[in-house]
Amino acid sequence: MNRDRYKTVTGFVLLLPASPSEATGEATFASESLGPSHVRAITLEEVRAAAKKLKGAEAARFDALLYLRDALESQDQLALKSAMERMEKFYRLRQAETPKTADPNQDRQLGAAFAQWAGLSPEETAKYMLGMRSGPKAAKNPRRLFSYEVSQAVGSLFQTEVVLWWMDGAFRPAIYCMDAKTALYIHTFFLASAGGLSFRICPYDGEQFFQDRPNQEYCCPAHREAHRVARFRDNKKRRAAERGKDRRNHGTQKTR
Repeated sequence: MNRDRYKTVTGFVLLLPASPSEATGEATFASESLGPSHVRAITLEEVRAAAKKLKGAEAARFDALLYLRDALESQDQLALKSAMERMEKFYRLRQAETPKTADPNQDRQLGAAFAQWAGLSPEETAKYMLGMRSGPKAAKNPRRLFSYEVSQAVGSLFQTEVVLWWMDGAFRPAIYCMDAKTALYIHTFFLASAGGLSFRICPYDGEQFFQDRPNQEYCCPAHREAHRVARFRDNKKRRAAERGKDRRNHGTQKTR
């Protein structure tokens, strides 16, 4: 048996529905009432290909979430600002791509029903419920925003299922995904953080790249050094602004 074909992620195999001709095994975890079903393990090459197929708002969301994750992990305030701007771009694109409802009153009624709970106007509540804006708490807390959006991307009914797969004489923990896009999100934001290769955003130029090694944070050494300089200058500027604010506050107190 060639075990390398299952080494797509750390610990778990990612499975997709498959035709009999392309299957690498049977869905032993599926209900027998559904009849025989086949699955296959997704490879890293297919994960990378799935990212290239994302378009429009979905591509913008994946890009923004990569940027947000990396900025939060590195505690890079300069990158975090850019990440939040990219999240706003995603929301604008999703709003532009969402078809208008035949009855606009439906959106207003939806917003009015949950406005008090959401702490927003009925119009903004409707946007939140339809995934066109963040909630007010998430807008102020990037960690909450990241957790929510990633969970929404993979949490729809029947999109994913944690299963125990019997294959080649062994039980294998697996995550069954209904499509390659879901597998991309699961791999990138749930599993690769345990040490596998994954997509990252270069903090210097904001471009996506796929890691050559697990600890690679920049697309090239030159961008790593350039970003260090940019972070140093940004931190220096923010500290100077904070000192100036403190001096103004102290001056006001003395005047009193």
